[in-house]
Amino acid sequence: MYLKTGSLRSFSRVGRRSKVFTIPPEQVNFEGMISGNLRRWAGAAMLSLVRLYELSRLQIGALKTEEHRWEFLTTRKREMLRSTSAALLVAIGYYIGTLIGFELTPQNQPISTFWPPNAILLASLLLTHRRRWWMLLLAVLPAHLLIQLPMGVPWVTSIGWYLTNTGEALLGAYLITEVQDARASFERVRGLVVFLVFAVFCAPLVTSFVDAAVVTLTGWGRDYWLVWTTRLLSNMLAEMTLVPAIVLFWLEGPGWIRKATLGRSIEAVILFCSVVMVGGFGFAIETKGQVHVSFFFYCLLLPILLWASLRFEFGGLSATLLTISLIMAWAAIHGRGPFFSSTLAKVMELQLFLCIIALPFMFLGAVLAEQRETARSLRESRGRLIDSQEQERRRIARELHDGVGQALALAEIELAQLSDEIDVPVKPRLQTLVDQLAEISNVTREISHGLHPSHLEYLGLPGALSKLCRDAAQDRQLEVEFVQGEVPPQLDSEVSLSLYRVAQEALHNVTKYSRARRVEVCLRVKSGRLWMDVVDDGVGFAKQLGPKAGIGMESMRERMELIGGAISIKSAPMKGTKIQASVPLDRAA
Repeated sequence: MYLKTGSLRSFSRVGRRSKVFTIPPEQVNFEGMISGNLRRWAGAAMLSLVRLYELSRLQIGALKTEEHRWEFLTTRKREMLRSTSAALLVAIGYYIGTLIGFELTPQNQPISTFWPPNAILLASLLLTHRRRWWMLLLAVLPAHLLIQLPMGVPWVTSIGWYLTNTGEALLGAYLITEVQDARASFERVRGLVVFLVFAVFCAPLVTSFVDAAVVTLTGWGRDYWLVWTTRLLSNMLAEMTLVPAIVLFWLEGPGWIRKATLGRSIEAVILFCSVVMVGGFGFAIETKGQVHVSFFFYCLLLPILLWASLRFEFGGLSATLLTISLIMAWAAIHGRGPFFSSTLAKVMELQLFLCIIALPFMFLGAVLAEQRETARSLRESRGRLIDSQEQERRRIARELHDGVGQALALAEIELAQLSDEIDVPVKPRLQTLVDQLAEISNVTREISHGLHPSHLEYLGLPGALSKLCRDAAQDRQLEVEFVQGEVPPQLDSEVSLSLYRVAQEALHNVTKYSRARRVEVCLRVKSGRLWMDVVDDGVGFAKQLGPKAGIGMESMRERMELIGGAISIKSAPMKGTKIQASVPLDRAA
């Protein structure tokens, strides 16, 4: 059934003919039409479910074995349960968001200061595959009607708001997913621009025309353009603050919780308390109109937002912005602060203020996210380079040991046999050649073991470090002491190799540059970390010639960073050098 000006037109499916029934506009029952459309949509949804069920039965019948059928049914049930749970969760979130939106609506005004449902639905669509969008849109309809109709919102207004709310979320999600995925919207400046243009500006801009028309035509509001502007800013503010918080927490929240240390958790609690205290004292306690006092609290918000951006990335920034927006909106509704909302104009001032505050910090968060991603890519590149070096070292060491080493051993044996068979005058020269070949073979074996410490695999890190210290003391006439504390018996191979290379480079620097007489290498566990110290009593070096003076020291730093560890190098002229490398014990074991 299609409504035309002054008439209703119905189409016949059988003959593909149409009949026109002219009905005066005042006799049209809009609520009956809407109820009929709802029943028609419900029938279409049920028909889709029946067709999916029939298709599933056909697919099950095509399976050959009972085991395959059971596996297929289990997978389908799991997918259906996951989809249903997601739709139910979105409906609950939409309901709570609508309730918050009504609580933040000024008295005798049609538009809320902060409207979360659209942002909640948009974030849910961004996190869901397109083929399941219809389930989310259908799930929020009962929640929408269940919260709005008891509030006294007319049927026509409620259905119009449902269409504009879902249309805004659907349009924003469609435009964004055509260009990028949800995560990219907050990890790069380009992704943030796409999110701001499509989700924050275009989608609310388009749907606000329809929403304002619904409000004014149904008598829920009067001034069309004032309602349009307020609704646009209300939705823009919710999209800017709520969507990033939901998307990032859903994608990265488990990782944040798993990696959070005690110090980081305490810092997050302090940040949250600072936001609440500044917002509470600045807006909840402050009486309306005293702008000079509130300005002081506005200034305090800037370092808090900068703190959240630098320390807690984009997710922490969006959560902080969301908290500040909710506090300020609540204060304005209750007549606190300079934005007490007795009129829609004051509501617009508050919304503009929050949007202007949020924009630069969101771009700052995106820039910092790009820099962190670039640094991570560089670390991965260095890691791949070091891994390639280790593989090449392993190959060369194997060639030296299996190829050159065995050839030298065979040549030594041949010369020894030849020395026994020839006359006495030539024997001393042949014995000299045999000794030289033996020395070359030993040097080749040492080079092979230096390139790839095979004994690290069999002796473990403590045994390999002990042998390294003995070799260094034997070759250089240096007193090298190895001290071992309580160390886990099984250490990660990558961690063991990195610590071994650090010790190898440190001992090389000691024997070549420091002119030290004594070196101590200590391996121990302390305060939840695996520590390795290399201390010598040599000539040391100045700070400006320290960590960045050589490739070897930079290589030590890169190796420790790649395994999530840390390294410190302390030295002073004529006071020796101390190198400390440490790795978290849960990473090392």
